[in-house]
Amino acid sequence: MVNTVFVTSVVGSFPRPKWLIEARKAFEEGRISREELREYEDDAVKVVVKEQEMVGVEVISDGEYRRFSFLGFIGEKVEGFSLIPVSRLAVSAEARSAIEAMSFPERAVRNPVVVGRISRPRPMALDELLFLKGVTSRAVKIALPSPYTVYWNAWHHELSKPYYPSPDAMIQDYIKVLRQEIAELFEKGADFVQLDEPAMGNLVEAGEDKPDRYKRLLTALNGIRYRGFRDELALAVDLINEAVKGFGGRIGVHICRGNWPAPEEYLIRGGYEKLMPAMLDMKAKQLVLEYATPRAGSIDAFKEHTWGGEIGLGVIDVKNPEIETPEVIVKRAEKALRYFDPEKIWLNPDCGFASGLPWPVSTRNIALEKLRNMVKASEILRMKYRASER
Repeated sequence: MVNTVFVTSVVGSFPRPKWLIEARKAFEEGRISREELREYEDDAVKVVVKEQEMVGVEVISDGEYRRFSFLGFIGEKVEGFSLIPVSRLAVSAEARSAIEAMSFPERAVRNPVVVGRISRPRPMALDELLFLKGVTSRAVKIALPSPYTVYWNAWHHELSKPYYPSPDAMIQDYIKVLRQEIAELFEKGADFVQLDEPAMGNLVEAGEDKPDRYKRLLTALNGIRYRGFRDELALAVDLINEAVKGFGGRIGVHICRGNWPAPEEYLIRGGYEKLMPAMLDMKAKQLVLEYATPRAGSIDAFKEHTWGGEIGLGVIDVKNPEIETPEVIVKRAEKALRYFDPEKIWLNPDCGFASGLPWPVSTRNIALEKLRNMVKASEILRMKYRASER
């Protein structure tokens, strides 16, 4: 990366073109082969890479175009997992109530559920990295599901119990797989590995004895017990630290509140101060946080708590179709200057633009225009605040 201040990046996912969605459906229905689907995916990745380059983003992704979703793809790539539609798991009245409370798209979402012993006979995302590096000279980011989110989503009290008596037993094997993957990604040239952690972010809504709505849903689906706010937060931090221990490359943790096309009143709301200071004990280099949506609270959460690493500052609201002007984005970034030096601030959207294939939260054109203005804002900020002036 040429620039060292206000670096621009993406969180990961982009809305898939219609023809890619249709190709995926054709593959699942047996009308095209895996090789034919890969050709469609290759073409789509080339397009989204070129689009990111054209608007000027410095650290890019492949749009997660080869994945069903940010989380679900491990059900296709990691031994021991199977992708199961949430609608098949939601058999109880409690599950139906929890789905309605979040306007959750259960017919579209498929969760990776453990149905065997977990192992890594092949890499999870190395093929994505190698192809991406072959079509761009930009720095590249690869996102992987964080262990606490897998802990809550993947263990099922009936389907998983024959192989692991508890989610605590299961998650240790996933962390082994995750560490192997991170090591190989860095070895093969990944510039940034990001762990996606919505399950931790949703704790902003939780009470000591009252789970957030996301965990209420997963308890109803999977039978996992909520152990109390403090213990859950400590578990999230411990699992992440176990996963990232010893790596020297740039690892970020994306802490969001979930991302699907539901009205704002159904989505998790609350500031990061609820998670501090425990959140700041994570051994990652960067925290990738939402701050454009009003649901995320204020950057002033860092007034009382110091984070010595980088912040991936969410300056684009991915769900709001209104395109932020460069001036609006500059103002959002300048608020972070109260607590972070320019070289510690990266600019990115709040979240991905389509965390799952069937549920984009933005159109491609809007997403690209938002990114274009984010890049313009970074140029303004670099003119105003150079690292040498601090």
